[in-house]
Formats: sequence, structure tokens, C-alpha cells
Amino acid sequence: MKLIMTGLDHKRSDIAVREKFALTKESTERILSALKQRGLAAGSVMISTCNRTELYVSVPPEVILEPTKLLCRMLDRDYGAYAHYFSESSDEKAIDHLCRVASGLDSQILGDDQIITQVREALEFSRELHCTDSYLETMFKTAIQAAKKIKTRLVLKTLGTDSVPDFTVAKLKNICPLANQKVLVIGNGQMGRLVSALLIQEKAEVTLTLREYKKGSIQVPQGAKTVSYSERYAVIAQADIVVSATASPHFTLTYGEFAKLAHLPGIVVDLAVPRDADPAIGEIPGVNLLSIDDISRDSRNIPTESRMEIDAIIHKHIAEYYRWLSFKENIVRVGGPL
Repeated sequence: MKLIMTGLDHKRSDIAVREKFALTKESTERILSALKQRGLAAGSVMISTCNRTELYVSVPPEVILEPTKLLCRMLDRDYGAYAHYFSESSDEKAIDHLCRVASGLDSQILGDDQIITQVREALEFSRELHCTDSYLETMFKTAIQAAKKIKTRLVLKTLGTDSVPDFTVAKLKNICPLANQKVLVIGNGQMGRLVSALLIQEKAEVTLTLREYKKGSIQVPQGAKTVSYSERYAVIAQADIVVSATASPHFTLTYGEFAKLAHLPGIVVDLAVPRDADPAIGEIPGVNLLSIDDISRDSRNIPTESRMEIDAIIHKHIAEYYRWLSFKENIVRVGGPL
């Protein structure tokens, strides 16, 4: 079976492009299910984060598949306009790429602490939909195992553990003291809760939005106040800082509603892809609008000797994948059980 990857990421595309390919769970399910039902791939897994959207598929060796064109068509995007933002790889190069992604080596925040979980969750979601196969299962498990070794042996020693919430709070601290600042955090997912907890450690006064249907089912960070999402503009009118981190396909902050407030916060941080805040908000005098690209820019480097060890770890795990593949193919060749 042939492994194929296509995807775009922060290195080849800015947020305006990435948000056009950002996926909800519903759209991911639609794509994976369609690939299976139409017989276009034996297995498929989709990774969609703030940094990247990537499709991994397994197909028989004789099948000719144009994965970028296929993904653009399924998302109703013009292939001619966006093809140059994508990169494609197959087999060993695809596994190598996934190992680096899972390790956080290809993230905007080098060594990103959240990406390995996101890779694992992408595999689990495809498995729930019965859209994986043994080749992709083994490929992703191989990459996750390599990532764990890389993070434990090298990344933690050379970089430490950081994530988008860590960088967000660090960026805000560089702009202004956070103690006693009134902060509204829109979004009660993992990102919003982590940002809230870190802001509370800095003595900020944090209010977290909750959707009505989720009240009582979300673990709110200790020290955070809560408000209904529908009441967010009333709280914004009293806030110094707003941080928005939702999975909404629509703006949580529109220019019209925001601009007419009597008091405007000086800082708005938009951690979502697609964006939560209308970019026009950044044109309002006195409002500093920061996107996830502004937050995540990272100039740290891994020492050369560490990179050599990383390459060795990845090559070892790729070799283990191909040993598994050889064993599997030998069993199939002699007519044994799969």
C-alpha cells in the first residue's frame, strides 16, 4: 500500500490562506467518509490545526491519486489558485514529515507541546469513523513513538515545553503588566481554559465565556468568572484585553458590534483559525489586534548536534515501519491472515 500526504502549513501560507482550509469536525468527517464511500482511498486521516491542514491517505500502488486537487475539490476551493501553497510527499518522505510534525519540529512554536496530542486525536477520530487501515495506523503510531522520544530526549532539554497559550501570555506580558487587567477569554475549549489559567497566575481578572448548552459541563479554571457567550460584548465594554480562541466558522467579534462599544479594549488576541475577529477591528485607532501568527513567531533554533540525533531517531522509526511492512506483505504473499 502506498502512503500519500498533501498539506499546507504556516511556512508556505499565511493565516488568510490557512483559514480557507481549516476544518471543523463535521467537515473532516464529511471528507474522510466520502473518501471511503467513493473508494478513493483505503484509509485516510486528516490533521487540521492552527498551523496546518494535512490529508494522509493509503492507496494501492497502482492507483494514481492527485491528493491536492482532490482536497481542493472536496472543499470547493480553486485548485489553480491554491495548489502552490501545498506540498506533497509519499511513503518514506511522508512518514519522515509526520514524525517532524508530531514532534513539534515543524510548528510555529518550535517544540509545540500540543501537536503530539492533536496528531493522536486525528488518528483516533478517523478510527472512530472506520476510515483508517493498518498502514495508516502503523504510520501514525510510528510517528507518535518517534515524537515522544524526540521530545523527551532532545526538545525538553534544548527548548523546554511551550505552547500557544504560553506564548500568548508571554507576549501580553511584554506589552503591559497583567496584574489587575480585566481580560475576557472567548472560548471554553482547551486553548481558552489554558490561557485563562495562565492569566490568573499573572493576577489578571479573567472572565471566560460559556455557551448556554455547556454550562455545568466545563471545568472552569479556579479564579475565573464566567459569562454567557451571548453577553460577551457587554463584558468587552469593560475589558482591557480580549482573547478569542474558538472553533467557530464565523466571527465571534464583528467590526460593527465591536466598533460601536463606548469603551474598547486596547488589545485583542485572536488565536483561532479560521479567525474569530474581523480583521477590520485592527484598523480601529487604539486597538492592537494580534493573530496567532503574530503570537507564534519563534526564532529559537535546535543545535546542530541535536538535529543529527533527531534525524537518527526518525530514521530508526521509519526502518521499524518498513520492517513491519515487510512482515505484513510476506504474510499476505503466503496467504496467511492479515
